[in-house]
Amino acid sequence: MTSIIINGACGKMGRALAELAAAQGVSVVAGADRYAAGAKAYYPLYENIADCPLAADVVVDFSRPDALPGLIDYCMAHGSGLVLATTGYTEADLDAIRAAAQVIPVFKTANMSLGVNIMLDLVRKAATALPEFDIEIIEKHHNAKVDAPSGTALLIADAMKEVCMTNKEYVFGRHTSTQRRRREEIGIHSVRGGTVTGEHEVSFFGNDEVVTISHQAASRRIFAIGALRAAEYLAGKKPGLYDMQDVLLSMSGVTNLYIDRGQTLLTLRDLPVGAQPARIFQALAAQEIPVDMISQTAPRAGRIDLSLTLDAAEQGRALEVLSGLGVAAECDGDIAKVVVEGSGMERQSGIAAGVFGALDAAGIYPALISTSETKIGLVVRTDEADRAADAIRAKYAL
Repeated sequence: MTSIIINGACGKMGRALAELAAAQGVSVVAGADRYAAGAKAYYPLYENIADCPLAADVVVDFSRPDALPGLIDYCMAHGSGLVLATTGYTEADLDAIRAAAQVIPVFKTANMSLGVNIMLDLVRKAATALPEFDIEIIEKHHNAKVDAPSGTALLIADAMKEVCMTNKEYVFGRHTSTQRRRREEIGIHSVRGGTVTGEHEVSFFGNDEVVTISHQAASRRIFAIGALRAAEYLAGKKPGLYDMQDVLLSMSGVTNLYIDRGQTLLTLRDLPVGAQPARIFQALAAQEIPVDMISQTAPRAGRIDLSLTLDAAEQGRALEVLSGLGVAAECDGDIAKVVVEGSGMERQSGIAAGVFGALDAAGIYPALISTSETKIGLVVRTDEADRAADAIRAKYAL
């Protein structure tokens, strides 16, 4: 069970965190808060985390930016991870956070909601696909919120800015503007009132159409749940700076699997290093023969082997093309392709180990492997395809 200390334990988020901890399988060892005197909790409370003699896997902070130095000192002294759910850090604070991450695992995000972090992926994709559209962000919060725009609004804007082909400039409201909106702008607008927990809306305005992506927080529970997930993720991690995208990826390392039995495998052996592969693929493309998986051996004595898969129906035409180039091909039509997909597989260790470990346990050894950032493609015997898929499904509960 992951153990935590809550800094800001007497605040609304600190209390919500403690209430949900047991249900999430997290143990609260202690809490710290400047208003701890006279407060009651089911765990020990201290006015300053430096006074806490107890240790925990992770310290979760829902307090103020000025608490950062003490938190870093405590975590370094006790070897604890640090989850920062506070916003409003200065550049000097951010430098201190990056320095601490060289020594301890640090998790920092402007928003602990899992839904908001899914929203970041969606707005990145929209900003990439709709480069000519105008982008506007509207965020709404309760009347007690002191900062504007929200840290989450800036997080969303930054996520889009990093994928846009043109440089973007943030414009905060337009009450003094007397000029037309420019394409380079990302408009950011703040609304404050009542008890609104948090709403964020991103709209992409094109000619005669609008695409809107939004998120609404119904209660603070979602932030507490996210913080507890972050703490569980961070416990035992090596030093480094982590964020909610790492948590989401760990929850969905492998998301899809499919089998294609209509494939054939061609292997071209002992080709000279140089332009030969280019000529081969150009010739296949000229005949509109699509190639799927490609694998090349490392050069040895100036020679390579080249393997590729294509639709079984194209086998005859492909062999004719290769023959016209004077290239012999070994052909194997008794194969199936098994593809494992997962977002961000390049950022996670252990995915390949899990896939190939599951296949090894099932006695299946691929004839060809081809990978990308989000896929592992495997060629296996046709009669092994279902067993291979079942082994991977069992490993990742698909």
